[in-house]
Order: sequence, then structure tokens, then C-alpha cells
Amino acid sequence: MWISPRRIVFVTIVLAAASGVSAAASGATLPGSAAAATQAELAAPTNTSPIVGQATVRPDSPAPPTLVGVRYGRHDRYDRTVFDFTGGTPGYRVEYGTLVDEGTGRPVSLAGSATLRIVFTGVFAYDIRTGKPTIDLRRVVNPELPTLRQIKFGGAFEGHLSAGLGLRDRVGFRVLKLTNPPRIAVDVAHQPALPFGTARFVGGGSADQVSIIGVRSGRHPGYDRLVFDLRGTDWPLLSVAYTRLSPTMIHVGFTGLTTRRAVVSGPRTVHIGLQQLKSVSFTVYENGTASAFVATASRDGFRVMLLKNPTRLVVDVAH
Repeated sequence: MWISPRRIVFVTIVLAAASGVSAAASGATLPGSAAAATQAELAAPTNTSPIVGQATVRPDSPAPPTLVGVRYGRHDRYDRTVFDFTGGTPGYRVEYGTLVDEGTGRPVSLAGSATLRIVFTGVFAYDIRTGKPTIDLRRVVNPELPTLRQIKFGGAFEGHLSAGLGLRDRVGFRVLKLTNPPRIAVDVAHQPALPFGTARFVGGGSADQVSIIGVRSGRHPGYDRLVFDLRGTDWPLLSVAYTRLSPTMIHVGFTGLTTRRAVVSGPRTVHIGLQQLKSVSFTVYENGTASAFVATASRDGFRVMLLKNPTRLVVDVAH
């Protein structure tokens, strides 16, 4: 059964104040009645790494998890897709990737520039007593929400069932495993509302040592994104600004609380070659600081985000 209201009212949970992250982001089971007292919206998710969760029932259960419905709805900071089950919730893996047909292995295309793939294990799409289907896996739904554009299934085979969410962009997501009734919710963040500009950014400042473990980049609708992955749970002092001597060069400064030498893993120069982002080069100094010099095609606006789980600095440069 498919339900597609304009907006679904969900019971929400309270974010853990110390970490700013919901316990359910790691797949924790949350009773539907546990947070009925709060009506606060969750923050937008920022995680982009795969999320794996365990089933709530044994594999030999006489009443295994059975998918009976899918719903979707728009929230202030994210779009939500809910998979409804009977008999408990199955195991799952949610990650960015290609949705494939469970029967043929062929790729399944979805609307949008990114696909979030969901694979459930130990689950059925029919009543095991009667063999009657409990959901139409051929159905395609087009919510056309701020991030969520389309929902498709890849089919079901030998206890595996796959689904795909077609998204407007590769954004943060989280998975909530809920009870009463059993269901799994997948939230995908709306695009950042921060404006692009050329003003100097300064933030962070609590990490003892600068430790950059990787740099990634990607093209998005309207901007290129550069991600600095950082070791630990805190950010060093960060500054981002165009340089005076080279107007199309962005300088990213990293400063630790101590003078321990900064660590930059990988090559010191990374060639990117996107529409706006061309390359990034690192310089490490002896006083606990490091610089990244980001070459761009033109002097356009940028925006900066400090994200966790994992800890990272994101610099978006507009096309």
C-alpha cells in the first residue's frame, strides 16, 4: 500500500545534546512513544557514508519482516521516506550507489543526479502464508520534493529487497529504525540554505593538531564542492578567503591549538579539473599550521560548512 500525503506528521526524537547527532543515525531502535512529548524537527543529516543496521527479529522467526507500505513527506530541513513493515524490521544497508534489478542485475535508472540505494535483508514482499503480495514493487513514485525526486524498487529475491531514492543532489542522510509500528525512515537533507559570497570565513578552533586525512571533490548543480576530511572530532581554527595576489586563488588556513606539526596525508598537490575547481596544493609549516591553496577558474562566491560524522570542512564554489 502506498501513501503519499503532502506532509507526514512523524513522531520525532531528541538530538543528543553532547554530540548533536541522533542516536538513531547509527540504527538504534526508537519506540514511537519515546519522544511523543516533543514536536521539534530534527536537524538536517550530514552523513554521507554507508549506514548498516541489524534486524530486530531472528532469521528463523515464523513471522519475518514483511514490507507493506512506503510513505514520504517533506520536513523543514529534510525529506523523509518511510518503509512500513509487519513482523519487525529487517537488516539494511543504505549508501550512495547504483540500484540494480534483483532478478537480472541490470542497473535501474532514477530521476535526479544521485541515487541512494537501500538493500533490506531477511524481508519479504508477500504474505508467507498465502503468497499474496503485500506491496507492488513495480510502482514508481515521483514525490518531486526539495531533495527527493523519485522512489523505485529493484525487486526482491531470496530474502533481499532493494529500493532506490532518486535525489536532486548528493546530500547528507540518516536512517531511523522505529517501532510501534515497525518501520525504517530514511531522511535526506535539503540543500544548504547558506548564500554564496566572497567574505572571509573564520570558524572552528578547538583541535590541538591539524590532521588532514584526505581531500575530495565533486560537481553539483550550480557549484563545485571541495571536502577536507579531518582526523578527530574537532576542527582546528579555519579561515577561507580569496588571496589578494591571485584573485582566483582561495586560501584555506588550518591552525591547531598547539605547535605540533600539521599532518597532511596523501599528495601535496591534487589536480581536480572541474568546471570551477582546478587544483589544491598544501603547504605545511613548522608552527602547527597548514595552508591549502585552491585554484579556481574564476572569482565567484563560495560558502563554507563545518560538518561532523565524519569531521570535515566543506567549501562550495559557485559556477
